[in-house]
Amino acid sequence: MCHEMKCLALGAGAIGKSVSGYIFTQLGFSFCFAEVDDQVILDINRRGGYDLYVAAGGEQMKKEKIRGICARAVDDPKTAEFAQDADFIVTSVGEMNLRAAAASIAGWLAERNGNKRLAILLFENGSGLKQVVEQELIKKLGALPDYVSISHASIERISKKIVWDDGRIDGVSEEFIPPVLTRRELADTELRWHTDYFELADDAQRYYYRKLYLNNIGHAVLAYMGSKKGYMTTVDAVEDDEILDALWAVWGAAGEMVRLKFAFNEQEVDEYFAGRLQCYKNKVLADPLARLARNPMRKLGRYERIIGAAELCYNYGIALDAFDPLLYCAINYFNFNDEQSIRLAILKERKGVEAVLKEVCGLDPQSAFFDRLMHGYIEQSYRYI
Repeated sequence: MCHEMKCLALGAGAIGKSVSGYIFTQLGFSFCFAEVDDQVILDINRRGGYDLYVAAGGEQMKKEKIRGICARAVDDPKTAEFAQDADFIVTSVGEMNLRAAAASIAGWLAERNGNKRLAILLFENGSGLKQVVEQELIKKLGALPDYVSISHASIERISKKIVWDDGRIDGVSEEFIPPVLTRRELADTELRWHTDYFELADDAQRYYYRKLYLNNIGHAVLAYMGSKKGYMTTVDAVEDDEILDALWAVWGAAGEMVRLKFAFNEQEVDEYFAGRLQCYKNKVLADPLARLARNPMRKLGRYERIIGAAELCYNYGIALDAFDPLLYCAINYFNFNDEQSIRLAILKERKGVEAVLKEVCGLDPQSAFFDRLMHGYIEQSYRYI
């Protein structure tokens, strides 16, 4: 390197610590988190970093010390100074916070000196997020600077945060899986040399949809069907034979669709299932079902994990029987601490399931697909009486 490479990462949560912080410290970058949580900032600066616990199988964990980094508030002038000279800015703030993060980035770019190359990497879950950031930058700056590229990554590494009794906030994750990024947007950056830490693909979106329609739908099966049975975590749910059978049934249909639609071969899909199932069964990585099920109205959206996968399966002539119990449990999910589940229950009570499929799922009541889902829902309603 001709100069010290710098990376600023917005968000020091689970993904920030297990992916952003892990990768760029391994590469020897000067690295700083931009955060809104004062406790997270204080903890990182007190220790000069954090610990990342990696699930090595069973209930064993190996500890990796991530050190030599700092954390600052997003609105700290020193954060702006660091951002104005950064080679990479990474976000892992969540879809709801991404527009605000983009506004902060725009402010930093407005004060940036010269045309030094900057790659913005979105380590986020969701679709259309690159456009969200791009639009926000154009709105604030008038145009997207020529030296800036934006790439939305597919992040596979399952991770969560752990808060210790003494106030330390660390990360827990599965073994490292490189994020997938679009080659054309990063071919002229330092990342092209680091294939151990990043996978560059001509079409990174196909990996995102593989995750959405296989991993995220797997989480949906465990979350909504597991909650229906009173389970608390992914490990509890996946140990239930009925739920495991339902998971494999959904994966059978969705896996065939992913092979046809996104050109993954059978071996790739089978290996993907094996890796995800291993994580679901790992007690170290046990995830609360309430977290995976939260915001059900968003997750029942037209192009989301359940309806999106089901519609593509339907278009390819793949039977939807496996989706029926999942859809029923998702529509009937209820948690007093989840505002969307309350709104969903009120809508269903007042207007019926038809209104949920129309207003939440975005489906045309006159379509054959709508009729098929209604038929499946009604059949399941007799089962759950």
